[in-house]
Amino acid sequence: MSKAILYSILLSVLIFSGSTLFGAGLIIYNPALGDTFMEVLHESLDIEEMMNDPPATMALKLFMNNLQACIILFLGGVTFGLLTVFILAMNGVIVGAIAHIALGLQGGVFVIAALLPHGIVELPALFISGALGFMLASAIRREWNGEGDAALEAMHYASLFAKTVLPLLVIAAITEAFITPGIIVMVV
Repeated sequence: MSKAILYSILLSVLIFSGSTLFGAGLIIYNPALGDTFMEVLHESLDIEEMMNDPPATMALKLFMNNLQACIILFLGGVTFGLLTVFILAMNGVIVGAIAHIALGLQGGVFVIAALLPHGIVELPALFISGALGFMLASAIRREWNGEGDAALEAMHYASLFAKTVLPLLVIAAITEAFITPGIIVMVV
């Protein structure tokens, strides 16, 4: 793996992690935000409907939702990485806020059971997508400086996306729909 992708993955991890802490901090600072946050989340994602779906349907919906986020992270590179940063940060804030709310309601074991099984696969997909977005931004900057071919590099990055991110998202969606609920039931 090249240094460029490793540094870009590290940048993605740092942005997401910092935003996760920020999201948790928002709820700590103003617990009333938690209720508002959960209302908006329920309305925008229709979580109750998804929880009533058969696992295969839930897996497909989760896959499509995560694929959309990862594609935007990657293609956000055309905005010189600004959209990539924004999407990483928003996802981090959401995870941090939800994790802190769940921690207060259900405890640490529940949070780990709810996030770890699919998160160990889903988060790397998110970080790789962000890294590819940052690398696309760098390719565009290099081409503007007359030092490269952004379209050629974008095709290479798209190939990496297809080979790494797509399989990770499939595994994460299947895990989240079929395995995570069973683990949660065991710890609740």
